[in-house]
Amino acid sequence: MENLEQFTSLFFTTSTLEKLFLFNEEAPLIFTRFYFWGFFAVVMVLFSLLHKKNWMRNVFLLVVSLFFYYKTSGLFVLILLFSTFSDYFLGFAIHKAKEKTRKMIWASISVFINLFVLVYFKYAYFFTDAYNGLFNSELKVFNHFAHFANQTSGGGYDVNAILLPVGISFFTFQTISYSIDIFRGRIKPVNSILDFGFYVSFFPQLVAGPI
Repeated sequence: MENLEQFTSLFFTTSTLEKLFLFNEEAPLIFTRFYFWGFFAVVMVLFSLLHKKNWMRNVFLLVVSLFFYYKTSGLFVLILLFSTFSDYFLGFAIHKAKEKTRKMIWASISVFINLFVLVYFKYAYFFTDAYNGLFNSELKVFNHFAHFANQTSGGGYDVNAILLPVGISFFTFQTISYSIDIFRGRIKPVNSILDFGFYVSFFPQLVAGPI
């Protein structure tokens, strides 16, 4: 019993648990790290036990994917969750709208929200430089999301730099295509938020490569 306690205290100290479960900006969870392959091995073992149980399998993969994204990108996981929830409910709004004009309005809102988030993170520097060059001004980029994260979590994110969230182009265009397909009547909205979240965040496809 004493040996078991010593083993547990050796491998499950507070410091070790923090390294396992908390985001570290200097050591994100990426494919080249040994930790990733240990993580992937555990996921595959548990998946093999759950793959015939659809609901449990999807919930498990959703949780794993969100955890992976958090370990890769920190609080940018909130952007992924925002995109998931907004397009899930907008999908129903598009589908339930009786008139085509209303359907188009809801679909346009979905496209606008997604593209706004993408443009903010991907092209903020470009538009700021273009504005400064055109009007001879000295505007500087300010990361409002990092400021919000610092205020709410006590983090030390740099508010003067806008980093690109992992896979943002992929899940942005994926959710846009989902809304457009509903608008065109090709598909019906997914009933379960868990299934839709799994569709958006499944980690192997999310980080497969840039669009």
